Amino acid sequence: MTSPWNASGWVTVSEVDAFLCQGATPGPRVAVTAGVHGDEYEGPSALIELARSIDPRELSGTLALVPVANPPALVAGTRTSPSDGLNLARTFPGDHEGSATKRLAAGLFDWLREASFAIDLHSGGLEYDFVPLAGFLGATVGENPSFAAAQRFGLPYLWSLPPTPGVLSHELGEIGTTVIGCEYGGAGRLAASGVRAYADGVRSCLRHWGVLDGQPGPPLGTAVTGDWLLATARGLFVAEKSLGVRVESGDLIARIIDVRGDDRQRFHATSDGVVLGLRSKAFISAGNWGVLIGRNI
Repeated sequence: MTSPWNASGWVTVSEVDAFLCQGATPGPRVAVTAGVHGDEYEGPSALIELARSIDPRELSGTLALVPVANPPALVAGTRTSPSDGLNLARTFPGDHEGSATKRLAAGLFDWLREASFAIDLHSGGLEYDFVPLAGFLGATVGENPSFAAAQRFGLPYLWSLPPTPGVLSHELGEIGTTVIGCEYGGAGRLAASGVRAYADGVRSCLRHWGVLDGQPGPPLGTAVTGDWLLATARGLFVAEKSLGVRVESGDLIARIIDVRGDDRQRFHATSDGVVLGLRSKAFISAGNWGVLIGRNI
């Protein structure tokens, strides 16, 4: 097989199972990935459902679904790979001569880069929790194909993704792929609502791109920007605000306390906005993500 894109059904690419569906008519190539982290479950479950339900007679082009992009991490139930301790989501485009995770990233990127459109599905894993959001690259205008796709995904927030080298969506965007990256929930859960939202969002984007028959959902979502505030201390993370609540600049969002109950760090909102993400694991170390506040664009 010269290229995985020429196949139909389940294939193995760089030791990763992928489902490829050839449409009844010619069209673009679309890749949807999940399971880049081994402790995130809504994305893999949604893609398994889609692999079992997509009808090639309703497709134009080729659809590639990768439910679990990082099998070693899934088996270990960890964010990083047990083979070398690396985070696959910071390793793209990879290195064919590097460690196991770098080789995995390189093999995946070699064929994902051939897609015209891509979606990367995530959640907060065991240690974080997100409001449902679709991340985009570039400007908040309808002419930006990444923003337009994020709007069609159907989640309540549209997050301007911070430029982070090594992240799959960032690296695909750098080579001109129209790409979005989504987050839903976390804290080690498998939320049925997240599975439904992800499956429906992928279908809506496929319709938006003219790959799947039918009409996409209407443009939805509030555009926000922001990045994680990091812990500078070690201790117990105590949230003072809930996910999704509106906050004002200066509001106390969370604290880190020591074993005596004394504050070691306080997280305050740096602007008016909404709580998009929180640490869900109680123990936190310096350098860990703590609080994500999104401010309206």
